[in-house]
Formats: sequence, C-alpha cells, structure tokens
Amino acid sequence: MTVALILLGLLGTIGLGLPIAFSLAAVSIVVLAINDVNLIVVAQRLYAGTNSFPLLAVPLFILAGQIMGRSGISALLVDFARALVGAMKGGLAAINIVTSMFFAGMSGTSMSDTAAVGGVMIPQMIRRGYSRAFTGAITASSSTIGIIIPPSVPMVILASFMQISTGALFAAGMLIGILLGAGLIFAAWIISVLRDYPTEDPFDVWELARSFLRAAPALAMPAVILGGILGGVFTPTEAAAVAVVYGIVIAMLWYRTLNLRGLYLALAESAVMTGAVMLVTATAHVLGYTFTYQNLGQTVLGPLLRHELSPIMFLLLLSVVMIVAGTVLDGIAMMFIIVPLFLPAAVALGVDPLQFAMVVILCWGIGQQTPPVGAALFITSVIARTDVMSLTRANLPFIAVMVVILILTIVFPEVLVQTMPRLFGL
Repeated sequence: MTVALILLGLLGTIGLGLPIAFSLAAVSIVVLAINDVNLIVVAQRLYAGTNSFPLLAVPLFILAGQIMGRSGISALLVDFARALVGAMKGGLAAINIVTSMFFAGMSGTSMSDTAAVGGVMIPQMIRRGYSRAFTGAITASSSTIGIIIPPSVPMVILASFMQISTGALFAAGMLIGILLGAGLIFAAWIISVLRDYPTEDPFDVWELARSFLRAAPALAMPAVILGGILGGVFTPTEAAAVAVVYGIVIAMLWYRTLNLRGLYLALAESAVMTGAVMLVTATAHVLGYTFTYQNLGQTVLGPLLRHELSPIMFLLLLSVVMIVAGTVLDGIAMMFIIVPLFLPAAVALGVDPLQFAMVVILCWGIGQQTPPVGAALFITSVIARTDVMSLTRANLPFIAVMVVILILTIVFPEVLVQTMPRLFGL
C-alpha cells in the first residue's frame, strides 16, 4: 500500500505540472515527516546525492557534446556516412542512423544527438521525397543510440547510483549500441524498398577515403575517450575533461568552426542542462533514502521471491514496468523511482549488475520514443513539422527493433553484455 501511495503521489504531482525534481522532493518530505524523521536528513541526502567524483563526468560530457554540436562537425560526419552507406536503398535514412552512431561517441545524450543530426538530416530527407513522419521517426529512434554507445551521461549517473564500474558499463554498451544501429538500418532499408525511396551517389572508395580524412579528427574523439578509459590511462571523469579540451581544440583550432560566442553558448546551455540533471539526481537520492527507510525494496522483493521468478522473467517484468512508466516519466526520474524498488530483487535473484543496468538504459531509450512524454518525439516533430501521433505511428517498426534488442540483452547476456568488458579485462 505504501508503494502504491508514493507512486500515486509522484504521478499526481508530475501530472499537475510540478517539475520532476520538486515532485521527488515533495513526496519524500511528506512521507518522512509523517514518520517523524528529522528533516535535516533531506539536506544531508541532497548533498550526498551529488557529492560524487564520478558524477563530475556528467557536466563535462554534456559540455563536450554541446561543443561538438555547435561546431557544425555533424556535417562532416554526414558526409562520411553518405560515402559509407549512401548507395543503399533509402540511403539518407541509413546516413541519418550512422551519423547518430558517430555522434553518440561524442555527445553522451540523445537530446544533443537529436538536435545536431536532425537539424542537418531532416531537411535533406524531406527534400529528397521522404515522408515527414518517417524522417522524424528515423531521427528520433536513432537518437536513442546516443545513450547506449559510450560515452553516455545516463550510464555515468546509473553506474554512480548502482556503484558499479562506469568503464565496464561503457564497454557493455558498445556491442549493444552497434547491434541496435544495424537493426535500425535494416528496418529503414525494408521500409525504403517498399516505398521506393531513393539511393544516393554510387559507392566510391576514394570519396570514402577523402570524407574519412576530413572527419578523422572528430571521429578520433570517441577513440580517445574510450581508449583512455578501457586502457586504464584515465578514469571516466578524467576522460570527460579530456573530451572537453579535445573538442575545443579541434572545433576552434583545427576546423575553426566554433568561435568564442559559440563556446559561450555551449557553456551556458551545458550549465542549464547540468543544473536540471543534477537537481533531479540530488532529489532522487532523497527518494531513495525514503524507499530504504520504508523498506520498500523488501516489500517488492517478497512477492517476486514467492513466485520464484528466474532472472530472465524478472528482467522481462522489470522491462514492462519501466517501458510503461517511461510513457509518463522522464528517463532520469523513471530510473530513480523504479531502480531502487527492483534492485534488491535483482541482487537476491543473482542478476548480473551490468545486465540489469543495460536493461534499464534500453528501457530508458524506448521511453524516449513513446508519448505523451517522449522527449525525442517532440524535438523531431518540431524540426520535421509533423504531429507527434503521425511520428509515433511511423516509429513503431523502430521501437520494435529496440524491443528485440532489449529481449536479446535479457536472454543472451553472456554474448551481448559480457563480451566487451571481458575483452578489456573489466
């Protein structure tokens, strides 16, 4: 009953328009006050929620993504992707997805991916005869790769919350992100064949080499980040600082596409995004303490253990809950509300922490694609100038691909989740 009342309180306050961070804090304070808990605990948990060295990577990765997005480097990535996959049927759709995969290795967030890639690709696709709904769906769904292929801001937050290795989680996301991109390209190709969407220029190995050389400094950024982390040269937080410096150097000195005003705007936007993310993170730790105080994790654990669920069935149940919750909750809020309830059960059932984390991240990505709260849908609907429901219908095949990847992650963790961390000794 307590779980239901807290969840109803959260949904009710969010539904009334209260900002998510204030909703998390308000419900927590009410529950703690009713139980005569000294409310100085709230201030202590707010501070503890952000007093974490790994979380310092969050503002830095956000800033690195803003720098790369405002530098216009996405156009170079598009040119390279065009030379790589443009010759296939529906070439621009494949280019959109591949560019998102490249940009994911720089931005760390799906919103940066959506804005940067969508701003370049959506007008081109519409001019070439692609429907607005299909164009928006491709852009929205491929932006999900931004939180799966590392570096990923949600992965940093989740790893800090679960106290697992950020580097290992980054490594686990590499294979799954590539597989997701391949699945989206395959679905886009089938639709393009059925609708007779055009191909782009024939494959030219020399153009591929030229476009690669132009984009190489930008493409080297994820290699520097991941190579440094997986090679043990620096921590994820240090890697985030390196990413910012590297982004400034290549954007301002190498490509010279970012001026001081652009850098100022990137800093300002990063500050706003960081403030929003960290405030939710801080208040979510208050909610987590409330769950712990009320012993709600054990309340959820009891029925699950009585039904003797296998790890696979447990993760399928978790996925259903998170996908449904993702239709009405922001990704960070969903994670901090659902994960503390189910994490004790995951531990008791022997679910691998990396697999649990990857399932949460994939459900987070699917939630970004579903109305009424799907953030990626609203950004792309504005750029593509189409309504959200039309975009959602066009997005169903791509959501299906994400669900298939989610199920494969649940059923075959040894292959999809563990392969890359073991390869790098993590």
